[in-house]
Amino acid sequence: TILSDQEKGAGGEIQLTDAMAKLIGQQPFHGFTFDGERFDCGDKFGFILANLSLGLNHPEIGSALKSAAQARIGQ
Repeated sequence: TILSDQEKGAGGEIQLTDAMAKLIGQQPFHGFTFDGERFDCGDKFGFILANLSLGLNHPEIGSALKSAAQARIGQ
């Protein structure tokens, strides 16, 4: 497959944009534009930041998470 044959790029990660460029030359390719926040989960910090951001905005757990985070920061 394209991804399994893709050489690793910056940071030792497979670069999806390079794989997408190859795919465009082989078959129809569709994109999607969205409104919203984009997260880079390629490292531990980005992954945790994404989870924290989504959790804080979650209608069921947002305020409890905010209180818990503030309590932790205050320690």
